[in-house]
Amino acid sequence: MVSAGVLIAALFGTLLWLSMLSGPWNLASGLLDARTHLDKAEKSLTNGNIKSARYETLAAVAAARRARDGYQSGGPVMDLLRRLPKVGDALGETEHFVAAAELSAKAAQGTLAIAEGALRGPDKIIERDPEDPKNGGRFRLDRIAEIADTVRDVRSNIEGVGRELGAVDKSKLPKRFRDDVDEGIERANDTDELLANAEAGLAILPGFLGAEGPRTYLIGMQNPAEQRGTGGSILQFTRMTIDNGSPSLPKEKEASQTVYDIDKNRTLFPDVPLPEDAWYVREVPDAQRFGNANWSPDLPLSASLLLAYAQRADPTFPVMDGVIVVDPLLVRNLMPGVGRFTTRRGNVISARKSVPFLLNKAYGAFGAKDSVRKAVLRDVVQKFYEGMINPEHPTELVQGFGKSLTEKNMQVWLRDPNEQAFIEMMDWDGGLDEAKGADYFNVVEQNVGGNKLDYFEEQTYQLDVTIDGDDAIDTAKVDITNGVYLPQHRRVMGDSGGPPETGGKHGTTRPMMNLYAPGAAQFGEGTVDGTRVSLGGSSIATWTGDTPPEHLEVGKKVWTVALEIPVQDTQSFTFGYRVPDVVHTVDSRRVYRLVVQHQAKINPERLIIRIRVPEGATGIKARGFERKGDLLVLERIVKTDFELEVSWQE
Repeated sequence: MVSAGVLIAALFGTLLWLSMLSGPWNLASGLLDARTHLDKAEKSLTNGNIKSARYETLAAVAAARRARDGYQSGGPVMDLLRRLPKVGDALGETEHFVAAAELSAKAAQGTLAIAEGALRGPDKIIERDPEDPKNGGRFRLDRIAEIADTVRDVRSNIEGVGRELGAVDKSKLPKRFRDDVDEGIERANDTDELLANAEAGLAILPGFLGAEGPRTYLIGMQNPAEQRGTGGSILQFTRMTIDNGSPSLPKEKEASQTVYDIDKNRTLFPDVPLPEDAWYVREVPDAQRFGNANWSPDLPLSASLLLAYAQRADPTFPVMDGVIVVDPLLVRNLMPGVGRFTTRRGNVISARKSVPFLLNKAYGAFGAKDSVRKAVLRDVVQKFYEGMINPEHPTELVQGFGKSLTEKNMQVWLRDPNEQAFIEMMDWDGGLDEAKGADYFNVVEQNVGGNKLDYFEEQTYQLDVTIDGDDAIDTAKVDITNGVYLPQHRRVMGDSGGPPETGGKHGTTRPMMNLYAPGAAQFGEGTVDGTRVSLGGSSIATWTGDTPPEHLEVGKKVWTVALEIPVQDTQSFTFGYRVPDVVHTVDSRRVYRLVVQHQAKINPERLIIRIRVPEGATGIKARGFERKGDLLVLERIVKTDFELEVSWQE
């Protein structure tokens, strides 16, 4: 009995001490665990792992609740801690951290609800069309409205996180925790910006989906094996109508049309008025038709010309509410969501096989039977469009769309100005960036050789920048390699595959290269290592001595050179120029910004940037760059547009 009494007393004492310590322990462990679980939930959602995201989100909610209980429970240890000068000051800020953890957990719950319910389960946005359950899908406009409400709630919680962290008096915290507060505020602000974009997108989405009446969009399939400004020549197109959330394509035989259904006999229309910036189309006669008007990389400019030529060629051509251009790389990106399928002739189309089949192998697979090849390609496009409307794996489809919009394998122009403003804000329009107050670099190719050899082409760009006061002195070198191997199908070779007596050169490609720089840039000198050519019937690529032709387009200065590159050969050109007033003083630091845009290609270009800052510069900040002596060097494969900033103190 005595032993039992001692044991009970010992247990009671242990429980007493545990109760005294549980408050601070629950507070500290709850906050730490909430942060850990929220980070894991974010990563799981990004990777599309809903099951893991659900567990981590619920664990974060529980951890935040535990932190609140620990904070409110008090106890002698907590009272003692509050009386310690430095510890007490820090504990005085704890309410903000606990509230921030709770709001973060609520935001995570809302985000999880969208991820789980928008694309999966009985309440998903996309459902089978009850009027066409076998083939049709439709968007549920009521669910889109509900999701918009959830996004507003999530954003409200994130704004609360920012307010709570902003209210923390960092001077009362240990120094090692102050950066964490700043990081938390920055992440909250970044997330709030993303949610603001989501709100804006959900606001215009019902109109885009025909909530206020039918919408019709032209969808052009570009062929990047024959480059044009927006990414490739448009050879096939379709029209998609969306009415009250239900998308539809034309009757099967018209679902995918060739541009020559509009451009009959390749008829040109030089009487169509051209905007001042449309210098490509003005100076290249064969561009003055529907299927060949997308020479400008600025899709809003090219889209308006495409529609103008279509309506000039066919007065019955319907007024379009928008133009969406896509390419086979989008097909590859979306195939995990669409699901692999088989054509009527037994060709299996998958993510891995889609690009080689569509851009190269299809030409040789059917020999000289062009009619069969075109029928198979129409079948591929038709089945792909149907899969987009009614996908097997909606989550993967959405992720594929995000990748395609970022990498310009899908570009959008909408007639409605409010909707187009959102598209431009999201950089989904393929437009030339204003790059206000910054340097600018963009290289755009036009295939003027009448072939499909860009499938094999590789390009490397080198940009050397020397800071000179407020100016940048730029030297851009562009290498182009014609990597084609022989033999290739005659449709791949095009005009490059004929015998010498007809003017064709077996496997020789002819790219017209255009370097875009800020409008105020002043050309210095240019050299070409290769065969420079002019284009018959046009002065668009004709040099004056050692100076290339100069054009203006959407506020950018453009210099042009056309080359003739044999099989397995590499040729290059180098342009030197000065860009005034692109170095600015901000808070006692000198700042240089560079905006880089790209053209969607089968083989993305390799870019090397070398920046030489002024002698004596200190405190250099150059995220992403490697310091090599007096140079800052960055090397990357370019799949997206991006912006760089370098700053220093003098």
